[in-house]
Amino acid sequence: MAEQKIMFRCLESPEIRKDEKDEARKMTFVASDGTRDSAGTVLNQDNWDLKRFNSNGVIGYQHKVYGGWDDTDNPDNIIGKGHAYIEESNGKKRLMVDVEFEPEGMNELADKVYKKLQFGTLKAVSVGFRPVGKGAWGKGEEAIGGTRETYYYAGQELLEVSVVNIPANPNALKRGLDMAEEELKALRAEGVEEPKGGEDEAAKKAAEETAARQLALDKATSIARAALLQ
Repeated sequence: MAEQKIMFRCLESPEIRKDEKDEARKMTFVASDGTRDSAGTVLNQDNWDLKRFNSNGVIGYQHKVYGGWDDTDNPDNIIGKGHAYIEESNGKKRLMVDVEFEPEGMNELADKVYKKLQFGTLKAVSVGFRPVGKGAWGKGEEAIGGTRETYYYAGQELLEVSVVNIPANPNALKRGLDMAEEELKALRAEGVEEPKGGEDEAAKKAAEETAARQLALDKATSIARAALLQ
């Protein structure tokens, strides 16, 4: 089983509910909605573990709330507190986060991020989570080696939610892409069985074709990463 690491996913078409006259500095984010993301994964909206998040409610900026990388020692990277819950509308479940930003004047970064969200120049949010349980690859074109490889997580533990500006921070984007790529490689390895000694040539050829597709995918991913860092 692949080691479970902290993963990041940004909702590409987020909904942010805000009150232009709200003096309490509160907003509600749709943080995840179960659609297939750019990493080729789907987060399970029926199985979010929210206990740890709701006991602390860390709202960060650019995921700079973990130790060991990119200015994480600065406490002002935590810009507010939040409460997460699942909302269901028209039969579709979504992860919602009510956010209260730090009081005006306490944190210059929080003030700036809040104002940019109000104005609309910041509009993306991203979840930091740990995978829970063993997920599964899709079928058909969503299977390993298919034209639309898709991995369905069994569940997730929410750790924090961050306001992010993508792709304005290529280092943060690269880190998230690196981690997603590493995780998916490990999951692919788990999902592909090596041919056994007694299998026929057709099975061996299929395995070789799968490996070739994997190499091509790795090459394409490397090219995409290089382009993001230009």
